[in-house]
Amino acid sequence: MATTISKIPKLSMHTVRGGFSPLTPDEVNKLEYFFHRGGVRIAKVSPEIIVKYGSDVRVKEADTIDFIRENTQIPVPKIHAVYTHGPFDRPEFDAIDEYDTYIFMDYIEGETLEKMWPNFDEKDKVGIMDELKGHLEELRNMEGTYVGSLENGPVLDQILEYQPNKGPFTSVTEFHETLIDAYAKVYKGDVKPYLRGMLSTREHTIVFTHADFRPANIMVKDGHVVGIIDWEMSGWYPEWWEFAKAFFIWQFQNDWGSRFLEITPQYYCEQSAHGQMMQCLL
Repeated sequence: MATTISKIPKLSMHTVRGGFSPLTPDEVNKLEYFFHRGGVRIAKVSPEIIVKYGSDVRVKEADTIDFIRENTQIPVPKIHAVYTHGPFDRPEFDAIDEYDTYIFMDYIEGETLEKMWPNFDEKDKVGIMDELKGHLEELRNMEGTYVGSLENGPVLDQILEYQPNKGPFTSVTEFHETLIDAYAKVYKGDVKPYLRGMLSTREHTIVFTHADFRPANIMVKDGHVVGIIDWEMSGWYPEWWEFAKAFFIWQFQNDWGSRFLEITPQYYCEQSAHGQMMQCLL
């Protein structure tokens, strides 16, 4: 008769800085969270500190925030501590990981651009978009040699979440072919030549990409951008990825989308192909 070995959760510290003393998992679980989606929760530890935690939170997001903070002028929260807790017995479909990750970081004072955009006048909107253009240019100026997350990690975007091959990929072509193959298995039509054509209208460099660039992830205060948040899917992607992801999510509820077109290169063919693939692969 097979013996079941119970998993004993343990805490493994990844990062702790400046004498910061992070709360334990039990202490965090007693906090009242103000955000909850899937395996992600966010709670205030103090007026200045929040903790983002759960089974769908990754250490890689904290590493990415550190990377952006060290290599750009883009406003991101300061990371104070990161640890994992586990393993836990979970159904395979219930979580990305059998470990929970806890990221303690600065709380950014302000409101989301999504909330504030309808209240802005023309001068405010022009100023905000000009600042965002500069931040996007900083990202695009960082070129990579592979498609994937930091430190030769896998692609973290949802499009490959249920696929066996998540990379990293040595070239844009290899990444494109992986997407096309995954889509063709679900669609079961002779669609590969069409998608290859849509994705090869030009040569693409690999650049650092936020991959979820939308008003809900942009913090503003007093008419200025004070934070870019939610770097969980970020990494090195083909240069068209930021455009495609932004317009896959955005539904043109207001003039944000039209103004976004003015501050970033456009990749309409690639975005169309991406949208078609996302509908089948998610």
